[in-house]
Amino acid sequence: MIRALSFLIIGISLMSGAKAVSPDEYNPDTQAVLNLIRNDKLDLILPSAMRDNDVDMWINVARDGQPSSLEYEFGHFDGYLIFTDTGEHIERAMFGGIFTGPGGINNVDVIGSTKVARAVAGYEYDPEDLSAYDEIRQYVAKNDPKTIAVNYSDWLSVADDISYTQFLKLSKILGEKYAQRIVSAEYLITDYRSRRTLREIVVQTNTLEIARQNALKNLSRIIPGVTTIGDCACDARIYYSDKSERIREPHATSWIRHPDYVFQKGDFFAFSGDANWMDFGPNSFGVDTKHHAYILRDGEDNVPDELQYAWDQTKKAQGIIREQVEVGMTSGEALTAIVRALEEENYIYTPFTDDPADDYRMIQDMLAGKNQSGFYVDLHAMGNNGGTLVTVGPSIAPFRRDRDDIIIRENHILAFEFAVHTHLSDRPSYPITINFSNPQVVTNLGIEWIQPANEGIFVIH
Repeated sequence: MIRALSFLIIGISLMSGAKAVSPDEYNPDTQAVLNLIRNDKLDLILPSAMRDNDVDMWINVARDGQPSSLEYEFGHFDGYLIFTDTGEHIERAMFGGIFTGPGGINNVDVIGSTKVARAVAGYEYDPEDLSAYDEIRQYVAKNDPKTIAVNYSDWLSVADDISYTQFLKLSKILGEKYAQRIVSAEYLITDYRSRRTLREIVVQTNTLEIARQNALKNLSRIIPGVTTIGDCACDARIYYSDKSERIREPHATSWIRHPDYVFQKGDFFAFSGDANWMDFGPNSFGVDTKHHAYILRDGEDNVPDELQYAWDQTKKAQGIIREQVEVGMTSGEALTAIVRALEEENYIYTPFTDDPADDYRMIQDMLAGKNQSGFYVDLHAMGNNGGTLVTVGPSIAPFRRDRDDIIIRENHILAFEFAVHTHLSDRPSYPITINFSNPQVVTNLGIEWIQPANEGIFVIH
């Protein structure tokens, strides 16, 4: 059996020649970077995103006190921000007011009159008189779009920021002919946000590296019998422990995460670090990364064979899953390919439902009496999207099936997350679940590592 690489943590430097990186040591110009990202996405990504989704015009509506949920993409604006496919380029029109300084949108092609800007701001306002908006109606009619995307959706919150009253008002402004051409912008927004620029990938990569260094630094502070999960500040999950009965109880969840838990010799756990390299507020890039460590018992010099085998089964699945995901596939096609490939390698599919207690009961039942490992996958969209069920982008998971028809585009950032469950001889009815999670990027070459993948178990002496 090939053992995973072990790393001595206590008493030596974290990595030979490496220096832990502090976010304070380098302070990038957040607004300048955000400005670069926004305008590059408008120039390089919006044309194909609109055309691939058959959108001729995209109308974004925002007003003071009710900002757009796409401020990361466009900056703050009040009024009607319209993108129109002229056939030669995507024309940018603003009717109202927009902040076009650092972090905003450059090169607006059409700017509405003071009259419509005052109406948007509420000056001289008569709700029955929409004549101030005539130039919007005329602009739309001049371009005669066949489809007009507007930000409403019954499942995607970031695409559902136009209020009911503003939708009715927009429909009146456009008139019956063009109001009938309104469609949801949900798939356009999904494509536009999940197709990443190189600068976004750099921000994500640097954030992940800072988080990794912080995680290793916190790991080096662990003293068995003394340090708690809370003390470690590393968001640890205990997968195996000699001292706790909880993870060997019937129908328990498969790990412990309580901040008061004291690390003990014989503990096997996942841990992570945090970082906010560039503060984009609620749109900051996340980390969602797990490393794995084992605290040696007295007399041990390496990870016990059964734990090592369970971890090796998880690493083997990592390589199999990586080979199945390609640009151009839908989320559903990728999920089918992953399940088929792992089942061909004798793994048992245990579809995850996002309810840990129910899921663990299912895992126990499906693996009972079998000398096989089970697995689930959750390769959800990551980046500045939060990673939750409302996340924008292709997400490959059995409980995100409403994303099945979303196409994986080049430079899509995803959480390479999955878990493998394997029986241990001292707890034959309660398989150990080992979770891998590392945000990576899908390019035309396949899944590329933008942070170190799981290569081994860190060993604490």
